[in-house]
Amino acid sequence: MPEHDDAHRPLRADEPATIDLERASQARVYDLLLGGKNNFEVDRQFVQELLKIAPEISELTRQNRRWVADAINRMSTEGRIDQFLDLGAGLPTAQNTHDIALRANPAATVVYVDNDLTAISHGQALLADDQHSFFADADLNDPAAVLAHPSVTGALDLSRPVGILLGLVLHSTPDPVPVVADYLAAVPSGSYLALTHPLNPRDGGRLAEFSTTIEEKLQDAFPHMQFRTRDEIAELVAGLELVAPGLVDLTSWWPEDEQKLNLTGAGQLLLVALARKP
Repeated sequence: MPEHDDAHRPLRADEPATIDLERASQARVYDLLLGGKNNFEVDRQFVQELLKIAPEISELTRQNRRWVADAINRMSTEGRIDQFLDLGAGLPTAQNTHDIALRANPAATVVYVDNDLTAISHGQALLADDQHSFFADADLNDPAAVLAHPSVTGALDLSRPVGILLGLVLHSTPDPVPVVADYLAAVPSGSYLALTHPLNPRDGGRLAEFSTTIEEKLQDAFPHMQFRTRDEIAELVAGLELVAPGLVDLTSWWPEDEQKLNLTGAGQLLLVALARKP
């Protein structure tokens, strides 16, 4: 998440946490859409306005978490990945990355990265006594700082394959291609990237119009937020080996009998991809 206000930046050790209760937080809004309780009135008001535009958005958010869980399981079982870097992790929620990874492999290691003050507070508290999961208070848009963070250098062995998670976060990154490239350059062959990103075809069609309406509403609270075209999202996984079924919308990832979203609704607005570094 971009550091455009005091709620989104690393906290220095010599200063108290000060959370701006007058502005919605991306981490808290996402948590609220998942049914969480770590939110404030400003977040609840914003979500109510968003649901008037896109009532399916809560289910879309839950299905995004379902997809992330599926990606972690596939990385663990098919790719033998046992260490994960969850960038822009947000608040602890149901189906946390470490919960899923440790079920697949009790020896797995997870490092969460976020710079939202609420996420930092709750994340550090949750993981205080966890021997396999760690939290780095850093901005994912600064790969050098993230990769040099003691929680990352102390927990992950970057000479071995890593599973990099970027779930619904890059739409807040102004220029995500070099950011993703820097993370991929830091990990070896056999590493994976799990990505979800909002789509706006920008072709004048019905889906583009719907996407633009949601995008503009989100920009009321989060000015840096930007949905992207399929070609722009595809650039983020260029040069990687896409795991079947490839770069697809969320309604196309699972067989129809396992699909929980309206096939013509908001699920088409989220592209997902699991890709391996060759």
